[in-house]
Amino acid sequence: MDELGDRNGYLELSNHPIRFEPVSKVTNVFFDDTSKEVLSVRAGGTLGVVVRGVGRDHTFRMEDRGTISSLKFSPDHTVLAVQRNKNSVELLSYNDGEIGSGCVQECRAKGANLLGFIWTNNDDLVLVTNSGVEFYQTIPQVAKDRVAVRHIRSYNIPCSWFVWSTECCLLLLCIGAAPTTSTLQPFTFKPGQSNKLAKFEVEVSSGSSTHSQGVTLGERDVCVGVIYGAVSICVLRHPSTPTIAAHLDVYSQNKDGVFRRSHICRLELTGRFAVNIVDSLIIVHHQASKTSLLFDIQLGGEVSGGVTSVYPITVPRSVQPFSLEEPSAVPSTTAQPILVPCELYAPTWVVFQPDIVIDARLGCMWHLQLRLDCLAKVMEDKSQLVDSLLRRQQAKPLVLSVVREAVETGQLGALAQIFDKINAAYRQHLNSILQSQMGESVSAPASSAAAPEIKGVVIEQADIYSSVLAPLMEEAEKGETRLKEGGEGTSPPSVSSKLVVGVVIEYIRSLGAVGVTVQHFLYELVINALVRSRQFYQLHQLLQYHVLADSKPLACLLLSLVSVYSAGKQLSLDMLCRLNTAHDEIIEVLLSQHQVIPALRYARSVGLAETVSARKFLEAAMICGDSDVFYSTFTFFGLRNAKLRGSSAFAKGEHCDMYVEHFKKLFGEIPDYTIQQT
Repeated sequence: MDELGDRNGYLELSNHPIRFEPVSKVTNVFFDDTSKEVLSVRAGGTLGVVVRGVGRDHTFRMEDRGTISSLKFSPDHTVLAVQRNKNSVELLSYNDGEIGSGCVQECRAKGANLLGFIWTNNDDLVLVTNSGVEFYQTIPQVAKDRVAVRHIRSYNIPCSWFVWSTECCLLLLCIGAAPTTSTLQPFTFKPGQSNKLAKFEVEVSSGSSTHSQGVTLGERDVCVGVIYGAVSICVLRHPSTPTIAAHLDVYSQNKDGVFRRSHICRLELTGRFAVNIVDSLIIVHHQASKTSLLFDIQLGGEVSGGVTSVYPITVPRSVQPFSLEEPSAVPSTTAQPILVPCELYAPTWVVFQPDIVIDARLGCMWHLQLRLDCLAKVMEDKSQLVDSLLRRQQAKPLVLSVVREAVETGQLGALAQIFDKINAAYRQHLNSILQSQMGESVSAPASSAAAPEIKGVVIEQADIYSSVLAPLMEEAEKGETRLKEGGEGTSPPSVSSKLVVGVVIEYIRSLGAVGVTVQHFLYELVINALVRSRQFYQLHQLLQYHVLADSKPLACLLLSLVSVYSAGKQLSLDMLCRLNTAHDEIIEVLLSQHQVIPALRYARSVGLAETVSARKFLEAAMICGDSDVFYSTFTFFGLRNAKLRGSSAFAKGEHCDMYVEHFKKLFGEIPDYTIQQT
């Protein structure tokens, strides 16, 4: 690992950065945090303004009316707001690269200095001054090249700086400072509406109050984002002395909309930091060591006073190396592009939420991306790894890979915890489906500014079977076959069928612990493996103690294995009897075993004597070749006919003519069962 990156790092920059003209004496560069675009202004706009973003690339010119300190488009790109002085914003209409006329909106508060402005919606503009917040609405005019403004509301609050989050529609003002704390005032916005939330205090130093003098909270120390569906505010606490490490406090919004400190991320470092929030993971970049720390607050930690202290989920690592393509000095169709390595964690790096990294000197804007495959390699605690991966999008193949690796490497101690975490998420998913089918809404975060909760992956039984258990069992069987054929010199397989059976049993236990019905293919895998290895005692124990739950398919499977496992017949009958819903199946089993009389007795015991098919029983009695059995069976149904219809003859629809002839051949004339019945 060096300043050019770590190839095993769990972070990478997007392969195709947004390229723009770097900062120079002629060019100023601005970032629009609402549209996530970079605007390069050359010579005050007279030489052109170039707008670059994902899916957007256009250029326009504007008059140079003074130094530009900020400019941003409305979200629909119909109005361009430009700040050139400390007390007003110029609003210009924009249409397909053409700048029209507009108006100038001055701060309403006299003597107020404009700290900045934000677009909260296509028509909603907010000016933030050192005297408070001014909320305006732009009004389209009949002439498309004109803009009018209407004042909606103002909040008179002294302010020193502010932070805006487009993802949360939340504005955060710093409205007061004390020796050890600062006061933050949040606002939320909807189209045409604003809402002032309860203010709260944050600590500004990680040291004691006696050493906190001179430590102040700045705009770059605060960021706002969505973490697991909850609007969260991250505040860097810098050390008051060089011997104390910095902290990152996380303030989460509760159901009442109030922000309270919920977590402390222990950085164990000092220096300059920057923060991104990607897929609900907090990423803290440390410039001095050129590394990034990864925090997952859902993994838990030490709890004190209702605040959870969390540590990085793995060792700090650098972002993976990145090289820029530079065009060749001599144009050629065959020349290879020149790759120039980029300096990572450069002093010219600036980060924006949620995943933006900009290097104004290079003229590049990247999106920061997670490399979960690399993260899986460096996290030693596989149970904790799976716990985190289950909350990540697109992580299903990786979770299944971790489970298989745990089996192959013999990490059976962690496997139980891994299965429990997988199945807890599976159970929650099934509950959500059940609630939606019953017309009940699944509970969502009770916050006006909360974003939709990030949904993790769901590992179903079919996934575990097809990606882990079945391939491992196939591999074990092949290895054991080679060992048997190769003799003593052949090395044993790395995975045995006995091991795989144990893994399946553990998975079944975990499913049962959360109340999930086990699918038949898992039972089938266990039974076939035990029969193949002739572990009949173990199979009998699993069935006797109901580790393998009773079911009709399982009973049928046991019957199919009677030729190699003779006890399977009785075990299957016992299972069907316990189910008490498989009378037809039990009768079929008895008939298939030529136990015609026991089948008749069972049918009569369960009240089916008057409805069972006479033909089926007579056919089985004739096939068994015992004339006494056939006589008893024929007599049973003759008596039934006499009782139900007053005649011992079979109805034409029963198709029993051949059995009547067979009776006559064996015993002569058919008795009159009506006389016996009376």
